Amino acid sequence: MTVGYIITIGYISLWVNGMTIAERKEREKNLRREMILKSAKKIIATSGVEEMSMNQLAEATELNKATLYLYFASKDDLIDAIVYEGLKILEKNFQESDMRSKTGLEKVLNHINAIFAFYRENPVYFYTFNHQERRKASLRMETPFAKEGNKIAARIFEKTAAALRSGIKQGSIRKDVDINAFLILMYAQIYGVMHTIYTKEDVYRDVLSLESATIERSTIEFLQYYLEVIN
Repeated sequence: MTVGYIITIGYISLWVNGMTIAERKEREKNLRREMILKSAKKIIATSGVEEMSMNQLAEATELNKATLYLYFASKDDLIDAIVYEGLKILEKNFQESDMRSKTGLEKVLNHINAIFAFYRENPVYFYTFNHQERRKASLRMETPFAKEGNKIAARIFEKTAAALRSGIKQGSIRKDVDINAFLILMYAQIYGVMHTIYTKEDVYRDVLSLESATIERSTIEFLQYYLEVIN
């Protein structure tokens, strides 16, 4: 290990392997935070959000609860951190889908596809998003993660709203569509379909001979029919 000194104006900072002690501590803190989040997501995947406890998490991470609370003020704060992480991924997916879209209608349909794919590939985010949405606004804590997550959610919402406005202007979406009503309908449809797929996929497959992909596709076609201009 190489140990030396960086002399700066007004103070002296110890550095180790090209990194100051403060930078090293911050890096270790970030790595531990990521480890806690990873463990929390594993518990949620097997036990659900409601069943996950800070006691379980302390056991899984081999940290005491007091240490956990240094990183997350509460279970709600931890859930908000996972939701924030998921929203960042979803926003990136929207940006990528927009690059493949030409018309406003295509953008909206690609956003719907992106949400379905996101939930399908990341069940933990679906569970945590659902948990957060079921909390009444008055009961939600204004954690730093929640505040940042709300900003991203607003940007995601606006991306689809902008695509709808663009489609109406271009003529690919009918002019009498109520944008806010459609957005609520869209998210409600996607949530409802994903919820039933996660809870009853075997019933649909074994009793009704329906694959989850068919249900998703039918939902997208239903929403597309609602938007398209009827000649």
